[in-house]
Amino acid sequence: MEIIVLGFISLIFYFAVRALSKGASWFSNTRYKGYRQLAKAYRGRYEYRGMSDPPTVSFRFNDSTIRVGLAPHVPGQPIVPRTRVVARFAHGIPLRLELAPELRPAPPQAPKGTRHVRTGQVKFDREFVVQANDADMAAAFLAEPIQLAVSRLTRMAPPGGMLISINPERLLVQVDRNLAPFPDALQVMVREALLILNGLLIGVASRSSAGVTILDESPGIADLSTDAPVCKVCGESITGRKVLCALCKTPHHDDCWEYIGACSVFGCTSKQATIG
Repeated sequence: MEIIVLGFISLIFYFAVRALSKGASWFSNTRYKGYRQLAKAYRGRYEYRGMSDPPTVSFRFNDSTIRVGLAPHVPGQPIVPRTRVVARFAHGIPLRLELAPELRPAPPQAPKGTRHVRTGQVKFDREFVVQANDADMAAAFLAEPIQLAVSRLTRMAPPGGMLISINPERLLVQVDRNLAPFPDALQVMVREALLILNGLLIGVASRSSAGVTILDESPGIADLSTDAPVCKVCGESITGRKVLCALCKTPHHDDCWEYIGACSVFGCTSKQATIG
């Protein structure tokens, strides 16, 4: 009799485990449906390692590597789900920029080498705070189509819950909301982020090509404090040792050149430099 009871209990336990397994699978498939659809739409790679590690989607777009997923939780900070689109450039760009709604709490320290800039559009400048190392390049990037994309992203987030951050290696677009259960919204966010990426590369290219020939007269950060040339990687003046790109002659800090591994001017693929 005991053997029969034990067998019956084992059978119940087996079916319970199977039911839980199927339930968890169904839950994760529903919860992350947006990521699977995104991977299919962009012929990308969907990765999911379990409930403790949210899924990601990665794909290539215009020579940049795109990765979409939830931002990792920072210990000691409130748990706020944040959907991120990160684009890593094929070649470094000479721009540092951070853009956020006026309602978003200001960071303890502005990005290195940046200052507050305005686009000249009263409504946009009233609603958003822009910090950049090159005011002219930021203005070239933040044209009307990009401003509209930024406004659309803001409407997808809670008040103050949107961020765009740019450094020489990558573009980050963030909405402080988990968009995984909302496939259409996730698709819209990625589409707007790719539009911003295109506008960024076009704006940087137009300013960089113009800036090479007028480097010593550039009205950017340099004319605020010193006549020394400005490194396009970190945005700070070059007062000591510098290196010049062998192809376009753009100056860099020695350590900034080593950090990038090539010329920081978008479209210039030179990896050769001379001592300035």
